[in-house]
Parts: sequence; structure tokens; C-alpha cells
Amino acid sequence: MTRRRFEPDQVSVIVCTRNRPELLERCVRRLCELDPAPGEIVVIDQSDGGASGEVIRRFASRGPSVRGLATSTRGLSRARNLAIRETRGELLAFTDDDCLARRDWIGALVRAFSAEASPSAVTGPTVPEEGEDVDPRILAAATWCPPEPRLYTRPVDPSVVGGGFNFSVRRDIVERFGDFDPELGAGGRYRSAEDTDYVHRLLAEGASIQYDPQVVVSHLVWRDGQTQSAVEWEYGYGIAVWALKRAARGDFFPTRVALKVLVAQSRTALSGIVRRDATAWRTGRAYLAGLGQGLASWLFSSGSSRAPENIKQGVKSGA
Repeated sequence: MTRRRFEPDQVSVIVCTRNRPELLERCVRRLCELDPAPGEIVVIDQSDGGASGEVIRRFASRGPSVRGLATSTRGLSRARNLAIRETRGELLAFTDDDCLARRDWIGALVRAFSAEASPSAVTGPTVPEEGEDVDPRILAAATWCPPEPRLYTRPVDPSVVGGGFNFSVRRDIVERFGDFDPELGAGGRYRSAEDTDYVHRLLAEGASIQYDPQVVVSHLVWRDGQTQSAVEWEYGYGIAVWALKRAARGDFFPTRVALKVLVAQSRTALSGIVRRDATAWRTGRAYLAGLGQGLASWLFSSGSSRAPENIKQGVKSGA
């Protein structure tokens, strides 16, 4: 593969948000402090009220690099697909509205994409923001930072590759392999796993993904225990549906991943009971409940009888 060279102004940073203006303000403020700066920062706003839009306008008034797009669509995948069409960069850098990119994020991304391996996509770690003191369970959920770089070229459990909180991809790869599945992801029909699905699809179809520990974002730990349980429930739900959707298309690798999650979270819940560890019990129970509900939802809905959705339309498909 021919080695490609990229520059910071070829990066489009994408943030999708809904009804979280306080978190969005912290996220965009940090993005405006990046050095080097990206070519543009685009916020896709699916909020109900105007508070998030006001945050975007305030930052956009300071310079041309920040712009927002309000949309009546719902769902993280639809927002990301819309952003793909509305941005112009050769590198699409996705992060979440509850994340703070490290100030050298863009420089690290450009170096990773310009390396000899010429990866199709790049992921990086998430760490707590310095100085935050919170529940260890919430802190653990916001921390994922393997120390060694690794290039992935074949299907593995997507959770070891990275997630949508810190995921960047070349535009030509998106045009080749298609959009995010609009039925998956927060706000979608099946709640989560849109990034899990996308990582798997890239690797299953011959793309490469570089995990680079220097490409860092901080994940703000704003959730309380009840909210974290709801998120873990949605993760379980999405993983179950993702596995079933792929199995319906003859791809059974995700089923193996879902079964591993089932076994691991069963052990977590059981250990919580045995050791009287309420944190482990809540986490395991939430995942298992989500997995079960996802399975039931798929089996007893029209999803299993529908033709597989065509999502391989690149930048031309609707949001």
C-alpha cells in the first residue's frame, strides 16, 4: 500500500450531541484549543431545545473553524452519517460530547495516519480528566488505555480495538465501506453498538485499524451509578442485536463476541453475589438484562423477518 501524508488542515473533527449543553461547551472549548488545529470542527445537534445551539453559535462567532448543523433526525448513527456528508476533510475524527481531546490530538492523529502502515482508521485511549474524584465504578467505565500500539488487520473483538469516543477514519474508506448502521447507536432502534459494528465491518472487509496510545481523549465521568447501569444495559442490548443482525447475514463472528460478553458478565454478577460486591453485581446484572432484552427484541420484532438493510452507500445514504 502506498504511504499517504496528511496535514492537520485535512482533519474534520465531528461531535454529535443531544440535550447536553454543559458537556458540549467543555468539549468544544477544548477542541478550539487543539494545537495544531484541525481544518474544521462540526457539531451535529439533535437537541430538542436551543441551549446546545447557543453553545455552538458562541464558539462559531470566534472563528470560521467551528460550525453547527441542527437536525430533526434522531440517533447517533444518523448524526454521524449526516456529518460525513457535510464535512470536507480527508480524515474524519469522531469524538463524543462528553470527551475532552488532549491538546495534541490532531498532531497525533496525523502522524498515525501518515505512518508507514497507512491505516484505514485510527483509535486511541480514553482516560479520566486530571483532578476528577468519583465513584471507582464510574471511573473504571471511563478508562480504557492499553499501553502498546497495535495494528489490526483481521476481525477481533471490537472492544479491544477502540470505540466511537475516539475513532478516526479516512474519507475514502467511508466511501468504500459505507455508513454507520442507523438502527444501531444511542437514539436508534437498537440503542448502541454502532461503533462496534463499524469496527467489525472494516476489519471483516479487509481494512486496517491502528490503535495508537498517543491519540488521547479524556472521558468526563459525569454519570451517577443509576445512569451508568442504564448505559451498561444499553451496551448489552446493542451487542445482542448486533450479533443477531450479523448472523442473519451469515457472519457469526459477532455471535462469539456476544457469548464472551455473556460469560464474562455472568461471572461478574456471580462474583458480586459471592463477595457481596454491589458494584460488580450492578454491572453484571445490567449487562445481562440488556443482552436478554436485546435477544427478545430481535426475535419478537419484525427485524428478524426483514431483508438485511443496505448500509453500504457511503456518503450518499440518508440520515
